[in-house]
Formats: sequence, structure tokens, C-alpha cells
Amino acid sequence: MKVKNILLAFSFLVFFACENVLEENPKSFISPAEYFNTEAEVEAAVFGVYNFFHTASIAESDWMFLGDFGTDVSITRNLAKMAYQYAEMETISNQYSSMWRVYYKAIGAANLVISRVEDSDSLSDSFKKKTVAEVKFMRGYFYHHLNLVWGNVPVWLDELNLDEVEVLGTTAADEVRNQVISDLKAAAEGLPTSVSQAGRVTQWAAKGLLARVYLLGNQWQEAKVLAQDVIDNSGHSLLNSYYDVFDWTNKMNSELIHVVPKAADIKASTLHSFSSPRPFDDNKNFQIPEGESVIRPDGQLSTDKKSRNPGSLFQGWGMYQTIKENYDSFEEGDSRRELWWSELKFTDGTSFKLTGGGSAGLPGRSGYYNLKWIAWDEAPNNGGRDIHLQRLAELYLIYAEAENELNGPTADAYEAINTVRRRAFGDNNHDLAGLNKEEFRQAIINENRWELGGEGLRRWYLWHWGYETFKKASEFAKESNPKLFQNLKEHHKWFGIPEEEIVKNPNLQQNPGY
Repeated sequence: MKVKNILLAFSFLVFFACENVLEENPKSFISPAEYFNTEAEVEAAVFGVYNFFHTASIAESDWMFLGDFGTDVSITRNLAKMAYQYAEMETISNQYSSMWRVYYKAIGAANLVISRVEDSDSLSDSFKKKTVAEVKFMRGYFYHHLNLVWGNVPVWLDELNLDEVEVLGTTAADEVRNQVISDLKAAAEGLPTSVSQAGRVTQWAAKGLLARVYLLGNQWQEAKVLAQDVIDNSGHSLLNSYYDVFDWTNKMNSELIHVVPKAADIKASTLHSFSSPRPFDDNKNFQIPEGESVIRPDGQLSTDKKSRNPGSLFQGWGMYQTIKENYDSFEEGDSRRELWWSELKFTDGTSFKLTGGGSAGLPGRSGYYNLKWIAWDEAPNNGGRDIHLQRLAELYLIYAEAENELNGPTADAYEAINTVRRRAFGDNNHDLAGLNKEEFRQAIINENRWELGGEGLRRWYLWHWGYETFKKASEFAKESNPKLFQNLKEHHKWFGIPEEEIVKNPNLQQNPGY
């Protein structure tokens, strides 16, 4: 939370981004107040805030792992993630100091832009409104994540000097959540319905995230209204093929509401490398039959030359797998199971079973890889595989859950959940019907795992449904991850605030149980 460093960072960002500044007086000192006089300068600062979405713990691999590992969805052999995978939460306090700091750097950058834009006399009111809304969306997103992980955290909304920031105390979790709602409501009111630049947020991203926040807080009516608005009016639509949603070449498709765009050698993706098997020990006996092609899970042939060799298919570290219990729980005919990549099929009718590293059943390995994040041709740790943070299918499930909680399993609730299921099965023969309220609630819990598993959301939904639901989920997963069931405690809803931060700031209060 070094505000002076944030100011310096933006100084360099705008200085090098604005050609007219360089031409006018390249050797003079320009005060930070001068950086927000033109729209070009403000845009440079806004892009500086967007840049935080490319950090691993905010919107890339570490954030996805945090939401999936240690649930009834995913498993890893990554030693750094084992503590929360096994619910050994008391041992990992300082491991997340860097995560804590990067979020507050992001918030400091957002506060700076909001404050300077609101105070500017040289910008048009319409530009100011749109810009403040855009940055408030990002600040709301950052605080939402802090609230999910730690609950009670410091909240600051203005430009503060270093001495003030370093002695801020914790704000109660409900108040943090209220601030998230305030920011997202402002964003929904001020953002445009569409944008021309990929990755910039719209009012639909704000409304969709706000619907999620409301649902996680059991504000059923508010969640229902917003979810319905996005479904009916956003122009986003479900794709016919579940596989196509995650085809890494099918960028910015109609189902995706909030995306972090990636580009190799510029803002590269790493998540695909964690998802792909590791070539030197995972499935090392793999061979593609001579002259044959791999059949993708959607039935299409993998025709590019690189994907015909193991070095291209297995270019990662094999650290993002699902547990066998989850894979086996999918109903027969559910196309979503095939996104947990378990078997390569070839055009000659033969196949190769993926094993997860030597043999299935080793710690953190199952042999069912997360194909949602695979990019068939991308180089390790340097890909153009976009990161999806929000998509329309989640809004259908939010609507279905909220409607059920408000009115029981009505026809509208069934229609919402069955819309998602019809895409998964390709027909309406698997529509749900005849459930009572509690049975429908359990159907939502299962559907959430099948539809959204592997997308960094499961942990937060499980805690929303309560400790007993999370404990039941850990029991479901105990063959693959017995330590989770043994160790999970009610206070694990939130992580312990890093001890390093408490030492630096004695006004911080540690979360209960730590």
C-alpha cells in the first residue's frame, strides 16, 4: 500500500504513454496533478489499473486455484497450494502477504484515478462519469476478492499519504461488502452497454458481478432482478456447444461477459501451462499413431501440425486436475464431463488414457485435466489464451437459485436451470422436474459444480451455502483429498490476515480462529 510508489508508477506510465508530453518539455518535471488534464492522459492511467488484472492473484492462475483447490472440484500437486487444498489454513498466513499487497496497490491506483478525474476541471462531464464508473467497477472487483478471502479488511477510498495508509484498521466484512455493492452500482449506472476495445468492462459486467455479490450475500430479490436483466437485455447468449465456450481461439464469444484478453509476448497467459500435462513425466509413454489425428472432445479433428506431437499437447505442468469423484458424478451424456480431459482419441479408433503422472491416485493427481484452460498450440507460460471471469451461464444459475429461495421451484426457476442443462445434454430429455425446494437447492449445488467447476468460483459458492454444505462437499471428495474432510473448520471461511501485515500495522485485527 505504498501510495508514493503508485504515484511514481503512474508518472512513468503517463510520461511514456503521452507523446505530446515528451515533445513539449522532455526534461522538465511534471507534477502528478497535471497528468489528468486530457482524455489521453486519463486513459493511460485507467489502463494502468486494468494492468492489475494480469497479476496471478487477481485474475489469473493463483486466483483460479484459490477458488477450486480444496473443494469438491479440483486437485493439484503444486506444493505451494497444498495448504489450502488440505484446509491446513493456520500454516499459510505469510504466504499470502504478496497477494494482500498487490490488491492494495491496485486499490491505491484506482483511488488515485477516481479522485483526480472527479476533481478535474478540464474533462467533460460525460467522460468523467464513464471513467469513474469504469474504475469503480475495478475497485469493487478488488474489494470483493479481499472480502471473499479475508472478510474483515481495511477500506480506503481516497488518496491517502503513506503514514495514513499504514495505520488503517480492519473494516467489518459486511461494511466491506456494502462498499463493493456501492462501487458496482455506480459502475452499472455509468458504464456503456458495449465497448469497442476487448477487455474493457460494460454495464453488463457490472450487473453480472453485482448479481453474484448479492447472491453470495443471500439477497435473493436483488440477485434475481439483475440476473434477469443481464439474461434478457445484455445481448449475450449461450453458445450451442459447451466446448466452444472454452475453445481458446473463439475469443470474446457471445457467452463471455467479462474477459481479460491475453497476447503472447505482450500480456501472456500462464493458466494453460498449469492445465496441460507435463511432458517429461506425465503420460511419457504417449504416442500418436502414425498418420492419425487427435479427435477433440467436441468431435472435431485437431488438424494443425503442432498438435500432432506430444511436445505440443503436453507443454505444461499438469497441476490443474479434477478429482475422480467429480468426473464420475456427471450424468451419462453430459458433454461437460469431456472438458475434464481424460482420454485422447484418434481417428483410427484407438485412444490413450491420461494418468496424471505415472499413475492415477498419486497425491494431487487424478488424470482428469482441466481442458477449459488448455490452448493447443501455445508455448509454455507465454500464451494468448484469454481468461474468462464471468459468463452468462452463471447468471442463469443465479436466477434459478434466487427464484427458488424466494418462491420455491417455480416454472421460471426450472426454465433457468434447464436452459443450462439442455446445452449440456443437447436435448430436453434431462430436464429437472417435480422437486421440492430443498431438492431444487441441492440440484443448484450440483449444477454449479458441473457447469462452473474449474473456473475459480467453487470455494466462494460453497461458503455461501454454509459450512455444513462445504463439509458435505469435502466428504464427497475424501477419497481423493481425505485431509480436506479431516481438517475443514468453520472459521476457514476466511484466511488468516498475514502476520507480516499485522506486525507492520498493529491496528489490524486478526480473524477468529487464527
